[in-house]
Amino acid sequence: MTDQKEKVIFYFQEKISVHIDCSSGRFYNGSILEVNEIKNFLLLNDRVLGEIPILFEEIENIEKMRGEE
Repeated sequence: MTDQKEKVIFYFQEKISVHIDCSSGRFYNGSILEVNEIKNFLLLNDRVLGEIPILFEEIENIEKMRGEE
């Protein structure tokens, strides 16, 4: 999980849009609005669903969204 958390922080600081795969089988695409390291979650502005809170422990994979510059 530490590696995923580091990626979250990097993408947030660099304002890079992301694709997130969660352990529930769901996936999200959007930009990270907020990272809360104390409560271990991020707030994602998903392109379809709007603002979604995601716990770090739910993240299986996070990567730069394809087609983003």
